[in-house]
Amino acid sequence: MTRRNDFLTQATGLHTASISFETDWRPGTTLRSTQCKNRNTVEIIGRRISALIDASRCLSTSGFTLVEMIGVLAIIAILASFIAPNVINQLASVRRDSEDGQLATIARGIELYVRQTHSFPATLTALSPDYVAMALGQLTTNPNGFLRYYFVQPNISGFTNSTGLSTTALADARFMVITHLAQNVNPSITTDANFETWWSTDETGTPDLKIHRGHVGHLFHLLSLSANGAGGSYAIDGSPTASGGGTLVPHIRYHLSGTAISLDEADTFMVPETQFTLSTEAGFQFDPDCAAGSKWRINSSGCYSP
Repeated sequence: MTRRNDFLTQATGLHTASISFETDWRPGTTLRSTQCKNRNTVEIIGRRISALIDASRCLSTSGFTLVEMIGVLAIIAILASFIAPNVINQLASVRRDSEDGQLATIARGIELYVRQTHSFPATLTALSPDYVAMALGQLTTNPNGFLRYYFVQPNISGFTNSTGLSTTALADARFMVITHLAQNVNPSITTDANFETWWSTDETGTPDLKIHRGHVGHLFHLLSLSANGAGGSYAIDGSPTASGGGTLVPHIRYHLSGTAISLDEADTFMVPETQFTLSTEAGFQFDPDCAAGSKWRINSSGCYSP
């Protein structure tokens, strides 16, 4: 900016000198006086032109040269080579963390579904919108557009709460939600071995692979029903089992919290004398020797008066 101001100053001075040269003579002045003044004016103009040329040279060289521009671009490229990978990695890390959160939300929805319906959802779409507040497209695909896959441990794929789970099967009350942020993995899980292979997969070496593992065994309680003689009947979640006058087969199974239990002293289930909701471990035994209304007694206790 200073060089440009100098240039303008020199140009202004030249213009002023030109005016002085053209208007210096006045009527009544002597020729000699005029000639002297004109000579001085010519010298001033010469000096002004010389200064103007110097200023124009400075002005013409005040911009960036090609070499300087290449140097600046090279520095920018070097900085970008360091910064860009960090930015890209940071964005990828944010996406992975976000997907972890999404899978955790879906897993909570699956657990809520199991609690309330006493069954496992057949597909992820069964969760929307009552159990997971996501649209179907958001539920079944990750933010990068790749599919999410849901599997229940094949050993309990036919689970019904009225039948319950055995002690060994309780360990199989598990599910997985699998996705990949860069591709559709399409896992094939049809056997216990397939499931366990994916369950034990270490995805730390493949950060875009996401596996959420869920275990719902804590939602179950042990129910023990047996008989000390012939007779009695019961219903679990509305599904009746009758002795038909014989001795009931012992039932020792795990059922989900909130399961409705009804105990009837009749040989064919009709009107239960005892009803409760399973919220902790419970055990009852049918004893035909006890008085009517108290034949279903708590395990390890005697007959009681109804």
